[in-house]
Amino acid sequence: MLDSLLSILITGAMISALYALIAIGFTMIFGVGGVLNLAHGALIMAGAYVFVILNRDVIWESVALPRLVVFPVAVGVIGLASYGLYAGLVRYIEDDPVITFLATVVVATMTTEIALGIFGDQPYAYTVVSGQVGIAGTSVSYNDLAGFVLSWIAIGLLWYYITQTDGGRSILAASMSERGAQLTGVDLHSVRTRTWLIAGGLAGLAGIFLGGDQAATPLMWLNPLALAFIIVVIGGIGSIKGSIIAAYLIGYTETLTVSMLGQSFRGILSLIILLVVLFLLPQGLYGREYVHE
Repeated sequence: MLDSLLSILITGAMISALYALIAIGFTMIFGVGGVLNLAHGALIMAGAYVFVILNRDVIWESVALPRLVVFPVAVGVIGLASYGLYAGLVRYIEDDPVITFLATVVVATMTTEIALGIFGDQPYAYTVVSGQVGIAGTSVSYNDLAGFVLSWIAIGLLWYYITQTDGGRSILAASMSERGAQLTGVDLHSVRTRTWLIAGGLAGLAGIFLGGDQAATPLMWLNPLALAFIIVVIGGIGSIKGSIIAAYLIGYTETLTVSMLGQSFRGILSLIILLVVLFLLPQGLYGREYVHE
């Protein structure tokens, strides 16, 4: 009984950290620009495949890049891809939420089709870090442990940036009131650009470790994006703290459900929690009213 409980606690902590990364990026974009970015899921998938591609012999057949180089490069590529999506498309249509939503759906679908055409629908298994370690009697892969540690490093750095720097506080101000932020001299274009860049980097980081844990497939982003939406609604749209707490709530709920009821019931309790929160706390645990005039 104790071993099972420890296994649930450890496994839930590992996957919840990645869910938090995904949800934070998703909620930041919505909080700052009011954009429901469905292409965020495609960036998760792209992170896994960029890591796969860079790990191949991309220069000469006998030369492969070291993983210490591949990892930050892959995260940076996805961050730049997210920035490119905003600068090349979203910034021109973001005033119309419906058109923007549909455009991100098209981008996500197109990216998936491209991945299917290049890689096919077969899973590509890989590990970021090989090996396993025992923690409190539970076997944990180095891949999951590295994902947990790096996720929290990224969350900590983001928290410091948002709360302790002028650039980060401008993002927070824009998420609360665009008009108020403008009146205090905040450059909204710069804020949105940085937000999309950060959100893309977080998505890429999560995608690399999700692919290492579950294998990379063109449709691997569907479940994480759906969970991110649930987490963001529960935590409160635009709230980083709410996304972290809700990510752990959903991560542990999923882990407990799979352990007790099986894989086929994985998302049932999460949906029940979502319905309860929508009924009792429509703005979520830490939601705020946002003004985007």
